[in-house]
Amino acid sequence: MLVQIRDRNAVSSIPIMNVLSYLNSRGWHDAGAWGSRPATIYTKEHGGRTWEILAPTKDTIADYAESMAESVAILATVEDRSQLDVFHDLMGAGADMIRVRSANGAATKAMSLRRSASLLNDSYDLLASAARATEKTRAAYRGKLSADVAEYLDSVRPLPGYYEGYALTLHSPVPVGFGRQEDFGDDFYAPFPRRATLNLAKSLKHSRAAIDDAIASNSLDAFEKAIHFGVSANLCDSVAELAKKGNGVEIGLFWAGVRPSNALDAHFSFSASSAEVLMEAARVFRRDEPSLDERIVAQVVRLDREPDEFDGRATLLAARDERLIRIRVEFDHSDYDTAIRAFGEHKSISVDGDVYKDGNGYELRNPRNLSLVM
Repeated sequence: MLVQIRDRNAVSSIPIMNVLSYLNSRGWHDAGAWGSRPATIYTKEHGGRTWEILAPTKDTIADYAESMAESVAILATVEDRSQLDVFHDLMGAGADMIRVRSANGAATKAMSLRRSASLLNDSYDLLASAARATEKTRAAYRGKLSADVAEYLDSVRPLPGYYEGYALTLHSPVPVGFGRQEDFGDDFYAPFPRRATLNLAKSLKHSRAAIDDAIASNSLDAFEKAIHFGVSANLCDSVAELAKKGNGVEIGLFWAGVRPSNALDAHFSFSASSAEVLMEAARVFRRDEPSLDERIVAQVVRLDREPDEFDGRATLLAARDERLIRIRVEFDHSDYDTAIRAFGEHKSISVDGDVYKDGNGYELRNPRNLSLVM
């Protein structure tokens, strides 16, 4: 069905640079300015005739919406597609695109609300892990997002229609770049959104290679070496979930036309069976990686001394990574009364601190912001 767009606000929201990038990438020829008017003529030979599009050079002209609507209509006719599909591609020209799709036919089967929500959540975790690694690579990420990562994730948009099957396209907007950007060199420092998607491609590449190495060597050493390239427990878990639920998953990355990159479009495939390797790597990462500035909700299950002789040392019981663990802690003197009360009244506490592996257990260092959970 060839859908038409009649929403004036929708077509007027298409940025000029997106249209120019789209036309240049699809074989349209710049035939020069349209007289003294703020528009450029683009032409293309197709179906035995010459097609023309008048691309505005200003988005403040009175008939900008009409011009965009006409451009969308002509492109839809030439490409034999719906105007809605063309509109989404024009909007996507200003964004890096991440496409997640089942590798085994599930992309064509309608999904329930629960499965749709799961696909969105797993894809969110995938992109969040890459964005966090853009700031600092770590084996595992816990706690709240930084302001930059949160702002970036708020800018990413899923395209409509993801609920129709196990397939999802995400638009990750990037600033316009003029000329080819040296994203891999020192001459140009790519903006955060572009660095996040480049980092996603890099981490997927190294996680794919680490899986192959782990199977061949019966060792997870390759995953340890890949941490430097953005591979983390969070990334491994999200890819594993996508691969399991999609019966294999394909992940593609395509760079925004408005910001040309030296990087090539990237494609990665993960089988359902590779999910087990990824999940084991994630488990090891989380077991060994210190977690800084983590908020713990726990119960005080043991004081090392009686309350009247309490020296701050205690044992907490907390749920972490879907299991109960014991955490050793030494509270500051100012927190003694709160810890004793929590122990005596069997109340939960909330406390921030740095969680370290300590032999077969865990230790909470630098405890702070202790409070009772009412």
